[in-house]
Amino acid sequence: MPPLHALLLGLIQGITEYLPVSANAHVILLGHFLGDDPALLKSLGVALQAAPALAILILYRRRYDALLRPDQAGATSFKGRRAWALMALAVLPVMAAGFLFKRYFYGLMLDPLPSVIGLAAGGLGILLAEARRRRTGASTVESVTAMQALGVGLFQCLALWPGVSRSGATIIGGLLLGLDRESAAEFSFLAGVPVFLAAASLEFVHHESRQLLLAHLPTLGIALAVSFGVALVTVGAFMRLLRRISFKPFGWYRLALAPLLYLYWSA
Repeated sequence: MPPLHALLLGLIQGITEYLPVSANAHVILLGHFLGDDPALLKSLGVALQAAPALAILILYRRRYDALLRPDQAGATSFKGRRAWALMALAVLPVMAAGFLFKRYFYGLMLDPLPSVIGLAAGGLGILLAEARRRRTGASTVESVTAMQALGVGLFQCLALWPGVSRSGATIIGGLLLGLDRESAAEFSFLAGVPVFLAAASLEFVHHESRQLLLAHLPTLGIALAVSFGVALVTVGAFMRLLRRISFKPFGWYRLALAPLLYLYWSA
């Protein structure tokens, strides 16, 4: 893979990873447009998730520090054992589903069509969630309940399908379960870090993926560095944007992009 391709893929990964538009679909479809190997794109798309995850660890380090603090008795909080419980409920369902069905869903990444379908379905889901979301509910991560965390975790399983978007699925779930936009997005970020790091690590455990990534290690390094730097900027800009707009533009963007990509892929 040429260095320019790695730079472009890292750029698109960093911009889209925490937006509800599916970074994986954008990486795979851009890679197909550039003419890169589909098997390499699949492994690269998963491995690159580690860079935005590290960006979230830095940006939200106080949230992760709270995991080591004692519980606050008699009040809702994101600290200590309660924080661990919320994170576990949000993360374990998708990790279990990914472990059981990894081969099937990874196979779908080799074909652009499932990503196009996932883009369209996720766009419809975002518009539906915005239309049906509760007007009152958790306004901070501290207010998230155990049932809401579990619901977000179950919605996160939908992101195993290429193109659906992990952040998109968890944000949709959060809105439908009563979270406001900012708390849904923030809890989505926090729940995504363990999933991304685990998925990226497994790529280096799997023999074929490891060999493929090691063979392209310099370009992988470029893509990771670019993705990390861009994600640091994108996440802050996204959260500021949510104070002004809803998620609807992202839903319409996905619905507009899906048929265009399908026509391009068919041609």
